[in-house]
Amino acid sequence: MCTVKVGSRSLPLYPLVTVCLGVLNTILMLTAIVIGIYCGNVSELSVPDQLEAQVLFVEAKHIQTMQTEQIKVHEEAKQALQKEIRAHEQLKLQFEQDKKLHDDLQNQLDILTLEEATLQADKSNLQESCGQCPPGWFLVNASCYFHSKSASGAFKNWHDSRADCIARGASLTVIDNLEEQLNLFEYLPKLDPSMRRLWRKSRGIWIGLTDIQTEGSWVWLNNVTLDEGYWISGEPNNNGLMGENCVALMNMKSPSATWFDAGCNEDMEWLCEKEVN
Repeated sequence: MCTVKVGSRSLPLYPLVTVCLGVLNTILMLTAIVIGIYCGNVSELSVPDQLEAQVLFVEAKHIQTMQTEQIKVHEEAKQALQKEIRAHEQLKLQFEQDKKLHDDLQNQLDILTLEEATLQADKSNLQESCGQCPPGWFLVNASCYFHSKSASGAFKNWHDSRADCIARGASLTVIDNLEEQLNLFEYLPKLDPSMRRLWRKSRGIWIGLTDIQTEGSWVWLNNVTLDEGYWISGEPNNNGLMGENCVALMNMKSPSATWFDAGCNEDMEWLCEKEVN
């Protein structure tokens, strides 16, 4: 029988091996039990952590999904805004083009309106003067007349009125006879007799008659001395300190009584006369 020496003693080999194996087996079993208990404890402690990790993972995925959706919505809103901006720019450009077109059409309309008014005036002049007088003049018998009401700055004193007529190739009107007096009465505007004194300066019309050289001796600008006048009742009266040495007419009730004398420095309308072209 095989033995093994332990110290001073010799022990049988097989029983010793059996005992050692038993002890080793016991140790292994105890080790396995301890490891099992430890692993069980570890498993019990990690389950909540695993659940929490899973929840966090799900929430992270949800947040990521929401962020992706928000980015998508933002991009869509950005694209829509850019589209609206482009549409606004197009509308603005179209508005500017329409405004320019409107302004051009308005300018053309203004030009056409002016041309129409000019043609109407020319037509009126042609009808009134049969083309024998310049535009703005009217024809009475064999003479063309210009009434300053149609001119800018239509009020002048007698001397400036005479100068204006000369510049137009004419003279302050000389009324030669009753026929001419009656024709001018029909053409020129009429005034209410009760307003004569109030409107005298603004509505009188200078004619080419004066007694500047000799008081009371009325002479036309063509050097013809007046024989018969068509004076308003009470005229001429040479009123005022400076006297009244120039004649104007004002159409009121009677066509044979329209003249009055006035100070030559007063501002009134005037009437030019020249022969037909």
